[in-house]
Amino acid sequence: YEMNGFPDAALATYAQAAGLDPDEFSWPYFRALLLGKNGDLPAALASLEQSIAIDQDYVPAWLWQGKWSLDSGDEETAETAYRRAQDLGAGSPAIAGLAQLRLRQGRPSQAVALLEAVNPEYSHPQLHRMLGEAYRNLGRDDDARIAFARGKLAQALEWFDPRQHQKTDYVWGFKNQMALAGELLVAGQIEDALALLHDWEERHPDDPALLTNLGWAYLNLDDLDRAHEILLRGVAAHSSTHSSGYHFHFHIGRLYVRWREDDKALFHLDKAAELNPTQPYPHEERGKVLLRQGRTDEGLEALDVALEKGMPNPASVLDAAGMAEAARGRWTEAIERFRRAGEADPAFTEAYVHLARSLCQVERFDEARNALDWAARLGTHPGAVASARRILANAESSGVDDQPPGGA
Repeated sequence: YEMNGFPDAALATYAQAAGLDPDEFSWPYFRALLLGKNGDLPAALASLEQSIAIDQDYVPAWLWQGKWSLDSGDEETAETAYRRAQDLGAGSPAIAGLAQLRLRQGRPSQAVALLEAVNPEYSHPQLHRMLGEAYRNLGRDDDARIAFARGKLAQALEWFDPRQHQKTDYVWGFKNQMALAGELLVAGQIEDALALLHDWEERHPDDPALLTNLGWAYLNLDDLDRAHEILLRGVAAHSSTHSSGYHFHFHIGRLYVRWREDDKALFHLDKAAELNPTQPYPHEERGKVLLRQGRTDEGLEALDVALEKGMPNPASVLDAAGMAEAARGRWTEAIERFRRAGEADPAFTEAYVHLARSLCQVERFDEARNALDWAARLGTHPGAVASARRILANAESSGVDDQPPGGA
């Protein structure tokens, strides 16, 4: 019932099943999750306690208890639940819960201690955002700026729930299963998604949702030949369709970019831009191809169109444009591009290194030093920063750097 859109019937059935089989963890647990989804947290917590009494080692149950208790204002129960989840190996979700609790308690220093212990290279963006909030509460504004930049793409921190995943076997109907396949792909469960998609492929070989999901799956597996075959089927069946046609042309265009088949790439990217003029991504990819071909003015124009259409992460586009300007010795333009890249993403170390090296070219040494100080503070590319510092020192003592900013 639940997986096919009948929540009330599902709640009644779960309660009935729990009465018939009181030692089975799943029935009160599934009922708790559905009640929580519906916003009835007191009932959800009561049902969750029943499931925890049956199995005290199931990590997601403790995480849900921590979250719902925190949302309900019961900090003591939330603390106990997150500590138990942490002891059972929950990792980042438990740390996030404890850090959120510390922030609510007005204890940002303790939140920082929890969050800084997580390796920043593997830290979920949501943890960076929480760290930024803690830094800001402590008056560490520069550190907060970096942390917020690293967490700018944050989504809700989720955790895999094996028992919940078992319910996907009960999803009925082609449309619902295509939606489920998309969810599995987002969760990184590629093989599960492929198994589901292959079950339907013979009956719906040209369906755009099926082909979209198949193409996405094979791209994620880096099986480019199979992805190419799927995307070609999509182009053949839906070439002129606004939504699905855009998708197939864009992704096969990107595939040709990877294969360095530039003419084919540009054809499909142009078609994608024509089908969906509001999207910035085809223009970004066109810019990459054109710059690679040495058509710098056209490439920069394409990148600027992508920026005008609202790239959600403009820093990398601005940095690429800066590199193109630097390669032809237009240092003023390159500096402006790199400066804007750093403003768009204060945690983008390479942009600051490239900015510093370009500033060296016009003997603006103090500004170059400031850019490198910030890059060093980010702590992600110490070798590049050290190399740029040597170039700065040489430029100050004997003349400017004659290498482009991306050099060694």
